[in-house]
Amino acid sequence: MGPALYSPEMKKNPDTDLAAPPTEKGATRREEILEAASLLLLEEGYARFSARGVAARAGMRLSHVQYYFQSPAAILAELLDRFVHRYGDEIVSRFTTGNGTPEERLYRSLDYLLNDEVYRRDCGLFMIEVAGFAARDKLIAAALARYYEIYFSLFSDMAKALKPSLTARDRARRARQCVALIEGMSMTRPHMGTMGDADFNAREATRAILRLLADS
Repeated sequence: MGPALYSPEMKKNPDTDLAAPPTEKGATRREEILEAASLLLLEEGYARFSARGVAARAGMRLSHVQYYFQSPAAILAELLDRFVHRYGDEIVSRFTTGNGTPEERLYRSLDYLLNDEVYRRDCGLFMIEVAGFAARDKLIAAALARYYEIYFSLFSDMAKALKPSLTARDRARRARQCVALIEGMSMTRPHMGTMGDADFNAREATRAILRLLADS
C-alpha cells in the first residue's frame, strides 16, 4: 500500500517541542529523562510521580531535568505523545504491509492492539493512570487531544480502505466508534478472565468493526 496513514510531523506538542535541544548530546539527555520517567511511572504511578523522582531515577541533577522539561506535566505530555506515535506506527505497519485482504490486515492490527503485552501495559498506564488527570492540567489535556486526533485519523483511513464508498463524514463517525469499541474491549477484558479472552479477542473485534462499517 502507499505511504503512512498519518503524518506524525503534523502532530507536534508546542509546549515541549520548543524546548527540544538541537544538539545530539541534548537529544540523548532528553531521551534518558523520558526513559527514566516511563520506568518511574510504571513503578510508582502518577500520584508519586515528580521531577525530583525522575532526576534520581536518571542519575542526574534536578536542574538538568527542569532544563528540558518545565514541569512533571510536560514530561507526562511528552510520554503520551511518544506512546501514540510509537504504537500508531506499529498499527499502520501491520495494516499497510504484507499480504492479505484489507479485512485480514485489519485483524493483524487488532491482534497487536489487543494482545501485545507491552502495548496493553502502556495503554493501561497512560489511559487510566495519566489521562485521568487531563481535566486538571492543560498540557496533559492537549496531549490527550492529540492522542485521539491521531487515533481517529488512523482508523478513518483504515475505514476508507475497508469501505471506499463511505463519505468523509461517515468515516470520521465510524472511526470514533471503532476507537471506543477497541478501548472498551481493552479496558474490560482483563477483568473478565477466560470469558473476556473469548468474547473480546481480535477476531471478534474485527467482526464488530466490519459490522459497523457495513451498517453505514
